[in-house]
Amino acid sequence: MSRKIRIYPPVIVTALVALFFAVMAISSIVSEAEQEAARQQAEEAAATQAPPAITLAQPTETPWPTESPQLTQEPTYTNMIHSYDWDGEDERMLAKIAMAEAEGESVEGKALVILVVLNRAWSDEFPDSIEEVIFQHYGNVWQFSPMAEGGRYWTTEPDAGCYEALELVMGGWDESQGAFYFESTGKDGWHSRNLEFLFEFGGHRFYR
Repeated sequence: MSRKIRIYPPVIVTALVALFFAVMAISSIVSEAEQEAARQQAEEAAATQAPPAITLAQPTETPWPTESPQLTQEPTYTNMIHSYDWDGEDERMLAKIAMAEAEGESVEGKALVILVVLNRAWSDEFPDSIEEVIFQHYGNVWQFSPMAEGGRYWTTEPDAGCYEALELVMGGWDESQGAFYFESTGKDGWHSRNLEFLFEFGGHRFYR
């Protein structure tokens, strides 16, 4: 028995092929539309997310002092009063030179004269002892003019103020600023032209 083969008309075949391609085209369009929609949703979600916070390092602030610091001037010399051992004769000579050079001065003024002698005795630029400093001279030129023959060192005796000045110095008082020289305020001689001026006290200018 032979099988008969059904032959479809060409119109039906053409219609089926067209339908197939139409379905494929629609599927492709739907797929692309779904992909585009997903992409847009992803972009919108990314746009709505807040950007990460960026923390900037703050510079460290240096606190300013509320008050200006007190500046302490460093002394240009070292007080050596308690490092020198003098005896009774040294004390007598110091009192006499204070009287000879500063009889009309206050106790502090007399003490400054004593300190000039001591500053020299402690310095390498001058003799090592109080006596040698007081009696230092070059020919007829004395470092302390009252030491010349017939000078006030020989003709006057220390008063109570000289010994008060000596006690003041022995107690540690020193406002001499390391002075090595002094002269009367009424003079404008070698000292003012050649030495470093430190200060003026009473009737004397002091130099280094």
